[in-house]
Order: sequence, then C-alpha cells, then structure tokens
Amino acid sequence: MTDENCRADVDLGIVLKLMLRFLSAHKKLAAALSALVALVLGCWVWDLSAPLRGQLVAHYDLAHGRYRQLTFGLPPPERPTYARVLSERYGIEVRAVAGCIVSKSLISYVHGYNTVSVAAANRRWRRDVFEDSWQEAERIWSRIHPDAGAAGRNAP
Repeated sequence: MTDENCRADVDLGIVLKLMLRFLSAHKKLAAALSALVALVLGCWVWDLSAPLRGQLVAHYDLAHGRYRQLTFGLPPPERPTYARVLSERYGIEVRAVAGCIVSKSLISYVHGYNTVSVAAANRRWRRDVFEDSWQEAERIWSRIHPDAGAAGRNAP
C-alpha cells in the first residue's frame, strides 16, 4: 500500500466514525431516514415485481379452478358480449382492472397474469377459446347492431 491509500483508509474510517456518532446522537432522524429509504426501495421492488406477482396470482387462481382474463382501457362495444360468451361456454371471467389511465406496473401485472391464465385455458380446451369467443361476440354484436358495421378491432 502507498501512503495515499493508507491516508484514504484513515479518512474513510474517520468519516464512518463521525457518521455513526451523528446517527447515534440523532436517533429519530436516523429512524425517519431509514423508513424513507425502506419505503422508496419497497415501492421500487413492488413495481419491478409486477409481472411475477401477476403470474403468481394467476397460478393461484388456476389452482382454485378460476379462469380469468384481465383487461384495461376503453372497452370496445363487443366486450360485454365477449365476456358473456367466455363465461357461458367456458366459465372464464373477463375482469376489467382499470379504465383508460393505466400505470406501467399494472400493464406488466396484467400481462404476467394473462400470459399464464390464457395459456392454461387454451391448453384445457385445446384451442384458442379467446379468439373463438371474440369472433362469436363480433358476429352476435353485428347481428344486434347491423347499422354500426364491423367494429374492426382486435380482441381485448
């Protein structure tokens, strides 16, 4: 080690001792700062874990026999019919979890959830029940609303 390295080590040691002395003298401030750091880190980890949380909840729901598809955003006019077709034919619930204003975290959660639940439903019925139901909902909606024309939207 050179003298500069030793000097830096000594200075760092002094700084740490001063910080510890300050924190022990100001315990309430130290506790408040610790709580604030924990809160910020907790929020950050919560956001990052959204896809994993969605997948875990989907596995839990599937283990309890619940098949769901989560949606958000402005629903197309066929969505109520689509939800009814999925529910009546397959027992799958379509659940709107948000309107038009959606956080990135919620989008990640929904994507994680639907990745698991949609794949499980398609495996169970051995076909894409969501696409089949969407096409049926469009046919029903077009028959009920012939003046509206084709919706021309993708499945929710």
